Amino acid sequence: MTQEHNQDSNPIRDAITQAIDQNPVLLFMKGTPEAPGCGFSARTVAALQALGVPFAAVDVLPDARIRQELSALSNWPTIPQLFIDGELIGGCDIVTEMYASGELAQALGIESDGAQAESELATASVEPAPLSIENRLA
Repeated sequence: MTQEHNQDSNPIRDAITQAIDQNPVLLFMKGTPEAPGCGFSARTVAALQALGVPFAAVDVLPDARIRQELSALSNWPTIPQLFIDGELIGGCDIVTEMYASGELAQALGIESDGAQAESELATASVEPAPLSIENRLA
């Protein structure tokens, strides 16, 4: 009974589970899609953005407990973690491999050309993440 009570009274785990259930495509990452906090998160975001698929993102950096609870739920130790329809797809390496092969587009239910996708991702992963700066110098 104590163990059940602990699970019921874990608001972070509950929030993670609810977010996974409510968002068809959900990325747990370091930083935000606009300002990724690491290269792995940036490459994963680039793959999703290149496919033009809407996705939700959760920044794990503000609270270490988010990452701890997420890893406990998913049995996946690293960040980022991509979920599609409630299922863990994997981290950066798996997502970028799936993107290059066209499997990611298939998992998302969209059409994609694998060869074109691979070249777009290579370009996207080299470029710096876009910054939210309005240029008023010109």
